[in-house]
Amino acid sequence: MVLALGLVAQPGRAAPRSDPSARLAERLCRLDRLECVLGASDHGRLRQAEHLSTRPDDAPDDPRLAAVRADLAPELRVVEQGPSWSRPSWRIEPTGLLSGGDLPPVYRGGDEEPGWASARLGAEGRLYPGIFELTAAGRALLDLPGTPVFGVDAPEAWAGLASHGLVLGFGMRDRHLGPGHAGSLMLTDNAAPTPLGTLAWTSPTGMRLGRVHLEAGAGWIPGERRDVRNPGWLFMDLRWLLLPEVELGASRVGIFGGEGRPTPSLGQLLLPTDPHVYDDPDRLEPDQDERASLDLRLTFPVGRWAGIASTRRAVDGLDTVELWWLYGGEDVIARDLGGLPYPSLAGIGNLFGAEAVAGPLVLSVEHARLLDDYFRWYTGHRVYHDGFTRDGRSMALAEGGDSIGTWLAVAWEAGAYGMELSAHRALRVGVIEASGANLLALEVDERTHGVGLSGWTWSRWGWWSASLEVERVTGQDFVEGADGWAWRLAVGR
Repeated sequence: MVLALGLVAQPGRAAPRSDPSARLAERLCRLDRLECVLGASDHGRLRQAEHLSTRPDDAPDDPRLAAVRADLAPELRVVEQGPSWSRPSWRIEPTGLLSGGDLPPVYRGGDEEPGWASARLGAEGRLYPGIFELTAAGRALLDLPGTPVFGVDAPEAWAGLASHGLVLGFGMRDRHLGPGHAGSLMLTDNAAPTPLGTLAWTSPTGMRLGRVHLEAGAGWIPGERRDVRNPGWLFMDLRWLLLPEVELGASRVGIFGGEGRPTPSLGQLLLPTDPHVYDDPDRLEPDQDERASLDLRLTFPVGRWAGIASTRRAVDGLDTVELWWLYGGEDVIARDLGGLPYPSLAGIGNLFGAEAVAGPLVLSVEHARLLDDYFRWYTGHRVYHDGFTRDGRSMALAEGGDSIGTWLAVAWEAGAYGMELSAHRALRVGVIEASGANLLALEVDERTHGVGLSGWTWSRWGWWSASLEVERVTGQDFVEGADGWAWRLAVGR
């Protein structure tokens, strides 16, 4: 019945929590002290398999490993047996989703599922000839807002090479940057993926000073915009895995150029010490909009310290406690130190999180605060007013700038299935303008409270899930009296 309805796995999304295979692969990294760089932007199938391949041969079996290894079989053959030109590893899987309700989903690659019912049916293919990686996904869309609306899209299309820690490729795929489990201040899959070329390198495991991960990518943001059409965008990421439990990161995302706008010099793109031109009434000079961040992840192997074996899965003791922090700023402002220019951040934002794991039981909390008022993080720049958005959706945190959001979850991650109960709340402030000490804001704040219940399992056609979300909003879009309930029920992925 599941196959007949097409309710099977869609291409794995970038956010680690929304892909059960990525979720369990990263859980094993934490439990078994594997040298996994977890904050890198690419959480795709090949990287998940690389995480699992670092487990030592004599590591005891984990009851949850079988389901993940079956789902990642093509990728595990590549990383464990080496690339093959004559017999490339590959898989083609059907994909599908049925959903109903009036609550637009977040962190789903920009798919808002308009109307009261939606259906998605398609397929994904993964091919690894030699050192090359080729992935593609296509699907048909049906939405029922009254008159049926049909369409097609391609949520992923990627071509590149991956060999000995080096990744070079171009295409569209979802990404999640930083240590956040639910969201990120820098980059998530809340909006549709954009055309992007990237170059990344990760040093080998077993090095005395840990592992280093470097990545740089550039592309453009298509779609409808009110400011500059098709602006260029880039991101840079540096990660240092000092120990399996200690990861440091420094990231940057920027917008530049676009139709009718000159592109800044290469030096300014790499180090924007003078990103803004204020005496340019016609807005014809090169300009940039920037965000940068520092982040830290600490994982405490409490179970090992207490003498509990890492393979023990009883709930009578903690296995790990994890803490993470992402600190960033929007709009780089140039400062001067002894005649040497250096960039400084403004409009500070923070994202904090904690997670405790006891056997299959997982307790998580994450809090993001972006009440900067002046720079607004994702929108409001003088030239790139739509900012870091695609088709009106934030490319990072779903709540956007000038917001406070908190997310909590309790999950049960067993062998071939899992369940999660979550709750969230968010406050959005309608800032109009800020000048000096004077702040103009709308009188009504938008407040959201919601709960969700989801479950997932694996089959021979990949993983699939079911979820129910209910949300209460007051002051929607900052309008007095615009209150109401919304819900979403979905099966598939």
